[in-house]
Amino acid sequence: MTQSATSPGTHLVTGATGFIGAAVVLELLERTRDDIVAIVRPGKTSAEDRFRDAIGRAAEAYASPVDLPSALARCRVVAGDIAREGCGVEAPNIGAVAQVWHCAASLRYEDRYAAEIHATNVEGTRHVLAFSSSLGAETFNYVSTAYVAGRSTGVIREQPLPGVPANNCYEASKQEAERIVLATVGPRVRVFRPSVVVGHSRTLAATTFSGYYGFVRQLMQFRGMIERVQAGLLGRTSLLLRIDSDAAINLVPVDKVAREAVAIALMPTSEGVFHLTHRSPPGIGLAIRTVFAMLGLHEPTFVRDADELGWLDSRLDQRLEFYRSYITADRRFDRSRTDAALGATQSTDAEYDGAAIAALGRWYLARLEAQRAALPVAR
Repeated sequence: MTQSATSPGTHLVTGATGFIGAAVVLELLERTRDDIVAIVRPGKTSAEDRFRDAIGRAAEAYASPVDLPSALARCRVVAGDIAREGCGVEAPNIGAVAQVWHCAASLRYEDRYAAEIHATNVEGTRHVLAFSSSLGAETFNYVSTAYVAGRSTGVIREQPLPGVPANNCYEASKQEAERIVLATVGPRVRVFRPSVVVGHSRTLAATTFSGYYGFVRQLMQFRGMIERVQAGLLGRTSLLLRIDSDAAINLVPVDKVAREAVAIALMPTSEGVFHLTHRSPPGIGLAIRTVFAMLGLHEPTFVRDADELGWLDSRLDQRLEFYRSYITADRRFDRSRTDAALGATQSTDAEYDGAAIAALGRWYLARLEAQRAALPVAR
């Protein structure tokens, strides 16, 4: 086990029950002897129970080598809500904090949720920053997204991106939150930008299902709708899809995101923006053809102009509207600063060829099938 530069110290984590947050917690538990304080919003169960359940599920899903009972003894859970002043923490008795990890975020993107998205992603970031300052934290690590690039195309640098138009409320909120974090005076600041985060590189498991999984889900739902009207049609008919088949889709496994973020954070002089992305991502054309084949759909035909779409194609096009910027814009995420910071510690990226992309999808389909099988049978 590698001891961190600040060990024994304390890491304060928000979003520890989420996809990336839980992976970061596990990485910290494995790589350091540091203590962890997690701010968790109570739900149907207590904050403590939510945290332990999330970390336990993630450890099992990722086949983590961490000795969980002893590792959890280093964790303390504080009930709170980042959308409130002071993060909703009453009479905090947390003590000195070396590093703060702000992983919590709303992943909604629709305009009807704009107020909620802003409250969590923008005001929540302000609250966590202020709370961090009150604790005297030395470093603030913010988990953003590579898609603060918005409508930009081409090479995206690891630097602030002012004035870039966003594609949706989610991207706009993360852009604003980044501006707030990077303007902070006081603690050392790091902004981590993961791309499309998918399941673990070895086990394929995931604990949250947006991004790639949301795309697969939309196709499944569309297939089910058409099957009820005309069975077998989509297996015989080639749909027209409006995409840039040569553009890259940057899939990155959750363990790589956590591993690189923690490795950089354990370097006491590192700061600034870091892309946690795949160095050689697959083309979107390959990814979509793979998903179509996995779902038993006829291989699609790729077009650029919406005027070429027929009625059935347009129905699918509408369903995929959220994914438009991810499947029609070619972005290449520069990793110069990330790779320089990691140096000799950087690992080789797992290749996302057709077989690997299909394996991710099959894992997800098997999970959905297991969930359906567990549902009680209606009488």
